[in-house]
Amino acid sequence: MTTYNESQTFCEIENFILSILANQISIEQFKQQIIPLIKKSRRFFVDGNNYIAAIIVFKYLEHIIFKANAFRFYDNIQDLPDHVVEGFIKYVQDQAGLIETDYQDDQKQHKAQLKKAERFLLECMQQQDQLTIFPICLGIRPEALSVIRLYDLDLYLSTFLKLIRSRDLALFRSIHSVIWQIKHDPEQGYYVQLFCIYAGQAQTTTLTDHARKIGEQWLDVTNDYGAVQFEEHDLKGVSVNCHDDKQIQRALQLVRTPFWALIPGQFLTLIDMHRF
Repeated sequence: MTTYNESQTFCEIENFILSILANQISIEQFKQQIIPLIKKSRRFFVDGNNYIAAIIVFKYLEHIIFKANAFRFYDNIQDLPDHVVEGFIKYVQDQAGLIETDYQDDQKQHKAQLKKAERFLLECMQQQDQLTIFPICLGIRPEALSVIRLYDLDLYLSTFLKLIRSRDLALFRSIHSVIWQIKHDPEQGYYVQLFCIYAGQAQTTTLTDHARKIGEQWLDVTNDYGAVQFEEHDLKGVSVNCHDDKQIQRALQLVRTPFWALIPGQFLTLIDMHRF
């Protein structure tokens, strides 16, 4: 059985729409590519979700194609006259301004929220002489990506953050504050970039133990769909002397850097902070 990754599918759609805008899709290519994309996206598309403009344009394109083709789309798309397909392509190209505005708004929002995270981290460093930042990635197992949507990840993250806020576990009581970002990568799907901030100098053994326990909590919350990633060098954490400007800048750069390289325009970021 073929499985599809929601985020990969939406990235494919976005690339398809952008290729049309760049005049890189011929009439024949349009006919060949549109059917698989519609088939894959139908299982993921949810009315009412706040999709980027490229996805909205694609779904409306699907609607007018079905309407023009008397609901026999899969059977005779190849038989559509070229001028009809040219009309579909022109419709997408006419939406160039809408899509560009959407990207600009997304970039502005991303930058604004990143600045918010930086301010939060600076405030933490102003209140402490020493901090240790431990980055960890909370994702979904590749084989489970086909059944996990952004909505599911939101629910998992909300439940996980409630555990942190409740402070019932000693694991979370030792964490001074956290910064989290929901991100999106074509290969990895949706994932959470989590920064645990400890007051003072955390011991390597403590961070290693906490990484394991955080992973266990994430797997429990996600019904074992979850995956946890951190690099070996991250087990030491990033120690910050809050009176050393170079170390402060290094800490800020850490928050700016994603775990995986993101394709411009193909990410979703939601940053929030919590101080205990």
